[in-house]
Amino acid sequence: MKMVGRVISVSMLLMILFFAGQWIVTYFKESHEIVYDFVTGDTTFQIKENYQKRLNDQYYLEISLGKDQFYYVFPNLFQKGRKILSDIKMMKKDNLVCIYPILAKESTSHNIECSRDGVLYSYQSLKEDPSVQEFVTSLKNSSYSSTSWESESLEGTLAVQSTGFLSNISERDRVIVWNYQGIEVFSSKEAKNIPLLNWDKYENTHGVLVGKYYVVPSYQSDRVFDFQQAIAVDVTTTNFTTLDFPQMVSQNTYIHGIVDGKVYYLDKDNVVQYELNPVKKNVRILGNQAINAQYYNGKWETVNIYDLVNTEKKFEIDYSKDITIQEEDVVKIFESNGVYYYYTQSGDFYRVFKSFPAKSMFLFHVDSPNNVILNTDTLYFISKDTLYSYSEESGIRSLVKNNEFLYNALNRVQVYKESKS
Repeated sequence: MKMVGRVISVSMLLMILFFAGQWIVTYFKESHEIVYDFVTGDTTFQIKENYQKRLNDQYYLEISLGKDQFYYVFPNLFQKGRKILSDIKMMKKDNLVCIYPILAKESTSHNIECSRDGVLYSYQSLKEDPSVQEFVTSLKNSSYSSTSWESESLEGTLAVQSTGFLSNISERDRVIVWNYQGIEVFSSKEAKNIPLLNWDKYENTHGVLVGKYYVVPSYQSDRVFDFQQAIAVDVTTTNFTTLDFPQMVSQNTYIHGIVDGKVYYLDKDNVVQYELNPVKKNVRILGNQAINAQYYNGKWETVNIYDLVNTEKKFEIDYSKDITIQEEDVVKIFESNGVYYYYTQSGDFYRVFKSFPAKSMFLFHVDSPNNVILNTDTLYFISKDTLYSYSEESGIRSLVKNNEFLYNALNRVQVYKESKS
């Protein structure tokens, strides 16, 4: 009996050591790349699954069916496991193929993707197609859902100048609109007006969102030109903080950019570069004629301050070499967590993954977009008199309507997005 007990004890110990070893291997695993067939009904898809811990801890999937390829990125909901798909729903009609992957763990962050003659289209771009709507209906009948498959609400709440469609605003967002004497802040729950100036400032030259703080100068007079103080408003609480500049700042000052929660200004008249930190509640001189200036393009470098004075060159990272772009009239490229978005002068928007840099997806078209912002996984833009958002989960949603957008849209909107808990 003692021998039997000893054998059992040793066996249990070996099992514990085995599972512990497996857990250690999985815990410290940095990546995997596998290729396999996925069979559903009479259809066989080819799957390339690439997990990368160092690339935002995400899964990158290429799903192929003949000449049609679809590209998805998923968060790590699977403890770094392999073969994360449980099903692939498909609609095929004529030369149009649409798919909707079903994951082993529930996620609504992705959407239908469609391919026609090898060109990739988002659900948003084809949502009016009757065949695509039939596919949506079949998915709904199988208890799948997406906000983008539902109609948006246009019930408005007025602040001062702007009307917000609160039901369309994400619970994580605060939408900020400049209204010439202060800001309007819209959330999914309420619309607020926050007065900041005693006089109208028609062109919002110096106001900017830095993290959760909206920063605007306290101008010296009704000419709204020079300033030596700025107000920082926490848009989540509306609490105020006053920050002092070391010296008077001229009206001929522009915003360089925002890096790591700090905003940078360049005073062209006085040839001074400032760094304003709303968290630490301080402003310091970063550059002048004696020490030159700092410029950020993905990394910091010292440059001749007069080059910035003469060109008004803003901080910008060039992403054009990271991805393949077919369009010639690209206005700007944005990047967040390995996902690139860009739009053209004609108003076409596209998405490209860093893992699949040669394959872009057409997202949607809007007329004359401006104030285009990327915040995490959501695009925001003004078209005509309305601010919209777009994400693959929610599609295009109307957020704020303001007739003044038709005449003055320059630096009118910003969006603060709370981090996920």
